[in-house]
Amino acid sequence: MTKSVKSIIALGSALVVLGAGAVCWKMFMPDESSESSSSESSHAYGEGTQIIHNNPDEINKIEVSNSSGDFNVVRLKKAEGEDKTLYTIQGYEDLLLDTSKLWTLSNNTMDVKANSIVAENCTDTEKYGFSNPVTAVLHYDSGDSVKFYIGDISPVAENTYFMIDGDDTVYTVSSSLVDNYRLSENDFVSKTVLEEPDEENYPIVSNITIKRDDLDYDIVIEYDEKSDDNNNRGGTSAAHVMTEPVFSYLSVERSIKVTNGLFGLTADDFYAVHPDESDIAEAGLASPFCTVTFTLEDKTQYKLIMSEPFTDDDGLKYHYVMLEGNNIIYKISTESAVWGTVQLVDFTSQAVFGSNVWDIEKMTVSAEGYDDIVFDCEGDSKDNFKVKKNNSDFETERFRLFYSYLINAPGEEFALGYTVPDEKPVASVSVTDRYLEKTYTVEFYNNTALKSIIVIDGECRYICSKSYVDTLLENIGRIDTGEEYIKTWK
Repeated sequence: MTKSVKSIIALGSALVVLGAGAVCWKMFMPDESSESSSSESSHAYGEGTQIIHNNPDEINKIEVSNSSGDFNVVRLKKAEGEDKTLYTIQGYEDLLLDTSKLWTLSNNTMDVKANSIVAENCTDTEKYGFSNPVTAVLHYDSGDSVKFYIGDISPVAENTYFMIDGDDTVYTVSSSLVDNYRLSENDFVSKTVLEEPDEENYPIVSNITIKRDDLDYDIVIEYDEKSDDNNNRGGTSAAHVMTEPVFSYLSVERSIKVTNGLFGLTADDFYAVHPDESDIAEAGLASPFCTVTFTLEDKTQYKLIMSEPFTDDDGLKYHYVMLEGNNIIYKISTESAVWGTVQLVDFTSQAVFGSNVWDIEKMTVSAEGYDDIVFDCEGDSKDNFKVKKNNSDFETERFRLFYSYLINAPGEEFALGYTVPDEKPVASVSVTDRYLEKTYTVEFYNNTALKSIIVIDGECRYICSKSYVDTLLENIGRIDTGEEYIKTWK
């Protein structure tokens, strides 16, 4: 083979290799036109198209028709400053509505933009759910109106088919913007029975009276005016006390639902909105099982009527409840509407002695087999408190330790139906409280081999373990001996 032929072959081979490399380079380089096309296809056709252009604050009426029926939303007050436009539902003006949810019907129209245009000049709209759509008509202050239709939920997540009356274009829009148009008018009724006031305007409940078919007494709770004093040290510092069927201080934590649970009380569901007499009877409210009356400081009254507690299919316990003047029968859990099942021990402190030790001005202790002991006290704190026992100086700390046993007297249950025994008490303690500005007397009587009756100011108040009283007698004997007081009795 000649040298020139070899050169030609070599050159050809080089070109083949070079061509293959060029092809390979072309295959792996990004295609600018393809990248541009991909970028354009990431946006759906028609995305971002503003469908409704009018100002939602100018909507004065909305007509809604859906599978639940027809209803009209009407404006009560236009938006002003930070206050949103206020709407109500015709025929529901007497009810507390969820105004924020209702407001979305108008406000969301501002954000109704297309996520895509599905079809233009569409003639088979029924396949998108428009054969029987949700229909809404927006009426504006200008006299204009906009009618639109809401179809089926799109296979594309969180999208719904949407059409404007007079336009054959089918859009998809965000479901969250139009879902509330599928609701019935009852879905806009607030499940809050009575709104909770803000802290600055929180009312004082002067009296709560509970009447129940399963109790042969009324429960009466009254506001303790002493609680207005920020330095209040008596009782349990709860703002209320129970006055019937017997007097008792309340537990601060456990009484709050009983005294203030009406404010912000919320239902799980409705039994009936605008109930008739048959609804009221069927709910067990024609002759209510429980009636609770709340009287505020300004004499405003609220009255709740409640059915007997019942257990639903899920095993949860409820009452049917109506607030007088509120035309709704609510379904409320027994945990929220506590008045129908609460027992006295559930919300009372059952404290026998209500005095702070540093508020005691005088204390007289009497018991079988012992001479009376009279403690005279002065001062109002640990730093300046001084005690005399039968006119002789007595150690302050030893007095405090004795009173600490007294203040732990266990009011284990209420002595309802008991009468004061004819015999003398086993022990008696009379306390003059300079802060409470009163003197009260606590007496202990034997009842059975294991139980004693606690009588306060002549009223049978509690039942306690007899072992507590036996130990009290032992501690009274130790006041003078200097022996350490016994702190336990069981």
